[in-house]
Amino acid sequence: MSGVVDADRTAASYVAGHGLLDGRTAVVTAAAGTGIGGATARRFLEEGARVVVGDVHARRTKETVARLTEEFGAGRVHGTACDVTDEAQVKALFDLAERHHGGLDIVVNNAGLGGTALLADMTDDQWDTVLGTTLTGTFRCTRAALRRLRAAGRGGIVVNNASVLGWRAQPGQAHYAAAKAGVMALTRCAALEAAPDGVRVNAVAPSIALHPHLAKVTSGGLLDELTAREAFGRAAEPWEVANVIVFLACGYSSYMTGETVSVSSRHP
Repeated sequence: MSGVVDADRTAASYVAGHGLLDGRTAVVTAAAGTGIGGATARRFLEEGARVVVGDVHARRTKETVARLTEEFGAGRVHGTACDVTDEAQVKALFDLAERHHGGLDIVVNNAGLGGTALLADMTDDQWDTVLGTTLTGTFRCTRAALRRLRAAGRGGIVVNNASVLGWRAQPGQAHYAAAKAGVMALTRCAALEAAPDGVRVNAVAPSIALHPHLAKVTSGGLLDELTAREAFGRAAEPWEVANVIVFLACGYSSYMTGETVSVSSRHP
């Protein structure tokens, strides 16, 4: 056997919605694009949820809301520009869910920021920028979610987007790996604190989910190298990660909290 995997044979078929989130309201950050956040917003809508999207790009957020509204109908999608490093903008995003839907049930903290720099050459600004968005931004949105879910008193779900780099070492990724490992630890601690209120907090840890933005900011050589390490010989589609987020957001995962689920075909 050659050990070479035919990526076409491992390709998955898109899964139709089954009403797993009927009647729920979800807030999804960094959702105005073709990556995991955008795929999650779409999958949630296909599963019957109402969705409030936030993204740092105001124009793209507006375009995303318009496109999804045209496809899924008026009143089911709202959005606003949201930089998760800004407390006022985070509040405005959650206020939008309250105003249009009377509250929220699910929060997906997808916003994150990467970069490549060897630790010895990394500047304080590079470190602070990645940690500020990826870890502190997740903390800020998780805090907002737990406060509102606790006040509503009907339970709820938080799903954080971590990364397999929270477990694995990769040169040039010390800031991103530290941030994602922090997201995993934050998830575990938040889960214990939120459990008495009936709120579950979990995370996904994707390896590589290929989308146009990732291709723009990552060299082709590195993408090829990372993809070759995957057991299936291909990157995940963003919607394949979104499917796992749907699982963590619905009743099928009712006894799971504080967990980080690897979405990868590669062993550590």
